[in-house]
Amino acid sequence: MTAKVYKAKDFMSKYVLSVPADCTVQELIHLFVSHPIDAIPVTDGDNKLLGIVSEGDLLYKKVRPYVPQYVDVLGASLYYCGYGRYEKSFRKLLATRADEIMTKDVRCVTPETDMDTITSLMIDEHLKTVPVVDKNNRLAGIVTRHDILGVIARSEEHTSELQSHHDLVCRLLLEK
Repeated sequence: MTAKVYKAKDFMSKYVLSVPADCTVQELIHLFVSHPIDAIPVTDGDNKLLGIVSEGDLLYKKVRPYVPQYVDVLGASLYYCGYGRYEKSFRKLLATRADEIMTKDVRCVTPETDMDTITSLMIDEHLKTVPVVDKNNRLAGIVTRHDILGVIARSEEHTSELQSHHDLVCRLLLEK
């Protein structure tokens, strides 16, 4: 007997809380506090995925950010390692809207992606949430670690039930 291959469409959350690009950081914080979520996709008017904001993105603003060493030469700030190395940190630190703080290079899957591939992606990339998009990059759902653990738990319960049923049938046949 082969194990069922679960695809994202089988266990993803289809009703996803998403925000527009102009959502403020304060609104994002309120959404995280009032909903049990780890990340919020940012979408346009056609529900196309633009990026994702995680709890970590928002926490970054509250911890003491690393400010690079620089030298002031004739009124110009020269960064020891170059400004480009710190641009992402500055951008997140100064962000006031979703499109300014979101991660734009989002790791996504499709509804047909199998659970093992999604699990590997989450582990390898240290992701808690993965958006599911259709062929037009429209948000179709979202998969969380919790969703995957739910599938594993249900599969193990089912396997245990099958084993119990098999054991019972064997005992009945042996009694005859």
